[in-house]
Amino acid sequence: MKKVLLLNPPGRKLYIREYFCSKVSQADYIPHPVDLVMLSGVLSGKFALELIDAITGKLSEAGALEAAAAVKPEAVICLVGAASLSEDLAFLKALRPRLPNAKIIAIGDVFREDARKRLGDYPFIDAVLLDFTSEDIVLYLEGNTSSLPDIVTADSVETAYPVKKGSYSVGIPDHKLFLKYNYRHPFVRSRRFATVLTDYGCPFKCTFCVMGTLGFAVREVDNIMRELEAIVSLGTREVLFQTQTFGANKKQAVELCERIIKSKLGLGWVCFSRVDVTTPELLDKMKRAGCHTIIFGIESGADKILSAYQKGYTAAQAEAVIEYCDRIGIETAGTFILGLPEETRETLARTLSLIKRIRLDYASFNVAVPRAGTGLRKEAIGLGLAGENTEIMDQSGSDISMPTKTLSRAEILKFRRKAVAAFYFSPKNLVRRIFKARSLPMLLRNFSQGLSLIRNTWFS
Repeated sequence: MKKVLLLNPPGRKLYIREYFCSKVSQADYIPHPVDLVMLSGVLSGKFALELIDAITGKLSEAGALEAAAAVKPEAVICLVGAASLSEDLAFLKALRPRLPNAKIIAIGDVFREDARKRLGDYPFIDAVLLDFTSEDIVLYLEGNTSSLPDIVTADSVETAYPVKKGSYSVGIPDHKLFLKYNYRHPFVRSRRFATVLTDYGCPFKCTFCVMGTLGFAVREVDNIMRELEAIVSLGTREVLFQTQTFGANKKQAVELCERIIKSKLGLGWVCFSRVDVTTPELLDKMKRAGCHTIIFGIESGADKILSAYQKGYTAAQAEAVIEYCDRIGIETAGTFILGLPEETRETLARTLSLIKRIRLDYASFNVAVPRAGTGLRKEAIGLGLAGENTEIMDQSGSDISMPTKTLSRAEILKFRRKAVAAFYFSPKNLVRRIFKARSLPMLLRNFSQGLSLIRNTWFS
């Protein structure tokens, strides 16, 4: 049986590379790389799998190279991120002579445009994988080099990127493979948790986000339930659903919640969703099924910004849904995106006003990045705010990719710091966090995350 190495390469910073996005962790959390989790299911039973997560395992470049060479794999599937591109390429270039006969397959956000051209620039990479739920990777590793839509090689004919649709299932991911690493997430309630994907891509078309360019496919509920049962058999009862919009397919979400309730698996879980998807009826069912925290993309307090970037809802809708979640006991985290091209001092002021009054439990303040394949990238290049070769893609704010039409990079950075302080250091929020901490370990974890947030926001 061929040996395949799933690899998250090392880095000088706490890089998060997953699901065609990359960034620096805003605090000290580092979730499972869902690409590799899902690939462990796609490849399950067909190949002998090994995992090296050099970020979570805190391996140096030399240590990671030595560990990878010691595995002696026939193939390496490696994450590559725009936020860490120069480091990732240097690592793979150094890995090539240590594994001269192995296939090196890359996957990541940087390949969402011009993948074939990039392979010409990076001859030490053999292929690019465009979909981590696709069976094409199995065919490629078995030696089938005929037309595979989700595999790009230097010899590929340039075609449009595939758009996934319909339904799908995968082999059960090998969660045991990931237990040796200390993955962390700010909203899970157990040190031990698993990451699960119920959909692929997203049906919504927010222009700053890559997810809408992937298409949208719904995973079969029976397939998800088998995975959840396998997770519980390992002694894990906390799950992060990395699905981009839980409830985008309401029928599937309702059925999944009902199956979880009926199964009595005793799961607690976190998910991502949208305020125009989570009706009171769905939220009530999610709560009964064990959902304790939802991460919502609120993005801005200015309806002008929400409309310009095709969010499809208003700030008032966001407030109403957050209020309902608070009422029924579901905690909420809101993600905000600062510095889109149409951003002004007025729109930032509206966002700050919303931050101060909305009843969120957590907030994440990201900066706009012109990701490959997105409408935002085309807009930013057209306006001269970013160049064709702009590759600073860290949304965490450690680097500001571009100015807006009216605001400088320095002004965006200053406002991000102001927003972090306004939310996390308000007396109301501090008291709320203390009273909502369910245990001393949770309180200490919140304190640790807070210290990391301060360090990364002001002293990075």
